[in-house]
Amino acid sequence: MSKWENIIMPEIPRSSQFHEVISDNVDSREYLSFLLHLMTEYEASDIYLTYWEAPVLRINQNVLRVSGASVLDDKILNDFKDILLEWDTSFNSDKSIDLWYSIHGRRYRINISLQRWHVMIVARLLAEKIPTIDELWLPPILKQLAHKSWWIIFLSWPTGSGKSTTLAAMIEELNQTSYKHIITIEDPIEYIFQPKMCVFEQKQLWRDVTSFATAMKYAVRQRPDVILFGEIRDAESLRYAMSLAETWHLVLTTIHSRSAEQAINRIISMVPMDEQAQMTNQLSENMVWIIIQKLIKRKKWWVIAIHEILLNSVSVANTMRENKLHQLNNVIFSNKRIGMQLMDDSLIKYIISGDISIETALEHAQDSLYIKRGLESAWFKID
Repeated sequence: MSKWENIIMPEIPRSSQFHEVISDNVDSREYLSFLLHLMTEYEASDIYLTYWEAPVLRINQNVLRVSGASVLDDKILNDFKDILLEWDTSFNSDKSIDLWYSIHGRRYRINISLQRWHVMIVARLLAEKIPTIDELWLPPILKQLAHKSWWIIFLSWPTGSGKSTTLAAMIEELNQTSYKHIITIEDPIEYIFQPKMCVFEQKQLWRDVTSFATAMKYAVRQRPDVILFGEIRDAESLRYAMSLAETWHLVLTTIHSRSAEQAINRIISMVPMDEQAQMTNQLSENMVWIIIQKLIKRKKWWVIAIHEILLNSVSVANTMRENKLHQLNNVIFSNKRIGMQLMDDSLIKYIISGDISIETALEHAQDSLYIKRGLESAWFKID
């Protein structure tokens, strides 16, 4: 039995005594504090607080209700919202907001939104200290990338794949080994860097800057070596990011896509049709890395990150200019010696090391036959 099964149940029947409305005399601040503390106690990555549901924790990728907890009504959810927002009034106009919250010596990334006219809150527990690239079991080549002088690195996958933590680990690699001036532009600030060898400026959207694009526009005048910004969201931000990379800055950012091909298509489609040919040329002519990261379950506990890695080599540049992005997997396969990697190669590596099962790997594989052939070539016995 795992250490959390005595208080966590996969499902609680609707008729259960645990689904009583929370009483009016509960201290909302203390209860919120207790729920956030549960995340640290049971190593949950997220907590979901939604109308007429008991609090729900995400543990090892499983979504589990807290047994013994009452359902949350409008009063308690609105109290939680007011506690978290404090003086921030932007939620009233936008109906959704990202922010950070600190308690018990830990930081949480919070999203507050509405669903069916009721408040919904999702909290993500941030790491107590910024993990290193080695501690996260990330590909060693990420250390090399962090030390490049003028690249743009896109880290990609939809929400919840650990992109922010990976970028923080790359920045911390610099902080421990290089003398650099680093600017981060985030919504919200997630990890607070403690300066070691680097000098940091951490800017939060809406508090310190009015937009990603505006912050990036003026960043060049602040003489940074490295710029990290949370996410490419529009054409203007993309143009500034490319311009900064072209003027000898290392730019790290994120984008939502599930493959290198999809990432390139998404980047190009952000600009108007009459600019897409120019953007394609910019991508092909610049030192661009695209890293696709996905979290999957390990055999024993928690999760592990798998990666697809694309470097803008001559063959990749030709593939982009000739609009043959469907051939990218073949290009990556042919250029493993310079650090490129297919997602399926990452899966093969962790099957052989014993960290994931073959069943888990095949569930996430792009090409299950490639996985089997890779294992056979490594003399790995498949039952």
